[in-house]
Formats: sequence, structure tokens, C-alpha cells
Amino acid sequence: MKNLITDIEGILVGCAEDHEFSTGVTVLSGPRPFTAAVDVRGGGAGTRETEILKLESSIGRIDAIVLSGGSAFGLDASSEVQKLLLEENKGYKVKDFSIPLVSSAVIFDLIPSNNYWKNNVSIWKVLANKAYKNLSDNFLLGSKGAGYGANTATVKGGQGSASSEVELSSGKKIKVGSLVINNAVGNPLVNNGPNFLSGYLEINNEFGGMTQTQEKYDGKIRAKRISNDSDQLNTVIGVIATNAPLTRIQLKRLSIMCHGSISRSIHPSHTPMDGDTIFAISTSEKNCYVSEEINKLDLTIISTIASDTFSRACNRAIFEAKNIGSKPSWKDLFEN
Repeated sequence: MKNLITDIEGILVGCAEDHEFSTGVTVLSGPRPFTAAVDVRGGGAGTRETEILKLESSIGRIDAIVLSGGSAFGLDASSEVQKLLLEENKGYKVKDFSIPLVSSAVIFDLIPSNNYWKNNVSIWKVLANKAYKNLSDNFLLGSKGAGYGANTATVKGGQGSASSEVELSSGKKIKVGSLVINNAVGNPLVNNGPNFLSGYLEINNEFGGMTQTQEKYDGKIRAKRISNDSDQLNTVIGVIATNAPLTRIQLKRLSIMCHGSISRSIHPSHTPMDGDTIFAISTSEKNCYVSEEINKLDLTIISTIASDTFSRACNRAIFEAKNIGSKPSWKDLFEN
């Protein structure tokens, strides 16, 4: 196990960054489409093709997910990934046509510039092309991909991932994995740090191996550490994945429960300035509409461990980030 979302067979991730514009793109895809759902809790979300994942939609499957910087401009990355998927003859079959379905969410990481397009091609299209061609079962965390220009109220944000094995009530074992871009309005630390709010969930020293703090919550410190820019548009976006044969309704519940991970790991969360969005996907080839295999107890078990895994990814995004000149990284401040 690499402690990445790609520990789930059938999931590949690719990343690319533009250092000049402090932005990036992360693409998640695989050899087969995914059954999928989505839940959006932020007040300022930037998304594409989330309507097809609503339970009243007749589709509920996707060929790729794109997480991107660039705010609404970054949604352009999805078009490039759609083109590349079509070249591989992937997509939803409609009569004689293949239509690749690409859902996406973006973070706000823009810097002042009028040069986002070169030869009428946006930098996010270029990055999406590189990220798709970098698809692999191994990828880097921190200041990589869509997390390159990410920040939080207190420290540099970034890209995080984690995975877990879950034992169901039957004794059967399945996997869950998470991919997070942590660009939160709020603070991921206990007061001024160094401890993470959800640091008690750590496995194998994955974000520093610190002993749990006995420091008490200080509301005055916390309030000062919230980003004081009322126009700041931040967000936590990500993917929770499993190889369990979940239905679309069950995936929706999974994504809902994983939003609690953001609340545990970032304070405050789901603010008017956030665009908090979580996609939930299953790689199982079994029927995605009716499943007797995963009962309510098993779904609760899966969602509980998945929520912990998403929180761990939120913290790993911060822990692995590097200072690119915008905000100090966690390691700048706290690593000996």
C-alpha cells in the first residue's frame, strides 16, 4: 500500500503545474468508467458536469475527474481531458457516438495576469494535457497538481491523499482512498500549531508523528487565524473512492458523510467563500443501480473509515506542501 487513492485498482492520477502562474491541474481516470455521485457544501463552488451525477439523472457515471486551479477559468481543463479520452475511444455510448463524461471542481488560486491564454489556448488546457499524459498509480503530494497554488488561513495548502482497508460485517475486506486539494478559508491547525485539528487520526507518522497535544482551544487565536480577506475564494475539493460495489444512492451518502472530514480538519468550513465539493466513486463492475451486497451497516462502516481517510488526506496536503513564495509551509514553521 502506497497510502494513495491509487491503492484502489482501476484508479490512476496525473498532475502538472505551472510555476509562473502558481497553478496546477490534477486528473483522475482509469481504464474503465466510474460509478459516481457528488455532494457540494461550499457557498462558492466552481464545478462542471455535476448535474449528471445527481440521483435524478439517468447517467451517474464518469470517465474522469479533473481538480484544477484557476477558478472558473480552470474548468477549461476538462475540455482537454474530454478530447484525450475521445482519442482513446472512451466515453458514454449514444448511438454511434462516444461522449467522454468529465466532472470537475476548481479552487481559487489566481494571481493578477492577462496572459492566461497563449495562442488562444489556456494554461489550464496545457496543464490538463500534461496531467492526463502523466496518469500513473504513483504521484506526489503537497505542492503538486491542483494543490500547487493552494493556501489555507495559516499555512501553505496543497494536494493530499490517503488510503485504508475496511473490514465489513461479513469479514470481507475492501479499500477506500481519498484525494484532496486543501485550499481552505479556515485553519487546519490547533490554534497556532503545530498540531493538526484531526491529527489524532494519523497512521504511521504520515503527517509528522507528533504526540497529541493537550493544548486547549482558544477562540480568540482561532478567530485571528481565519483569512481576513472578505473577497478570498477558497475551498476544499476532492474525491473519495472505493472498490466496494456501492449504488449511486450509497455513493451519495458516502460523499455526504465525508464532508464531516472537512469540518474535523478545517475550522471554519463550508463558509460562504468556500466551494467545498466531494466526488464519490466506485470502481466495482457490479450493477450500480441495485445492490444487496452492501447493507446499511456496511455502508456506515465504509463511510466512517472513508471519512477518517479523507481527513488524513487533508492533513497530508498541508504536511507535504512546500513554500512557493505565497505562505510559509508547515515544515517551514514547525519542522526541526
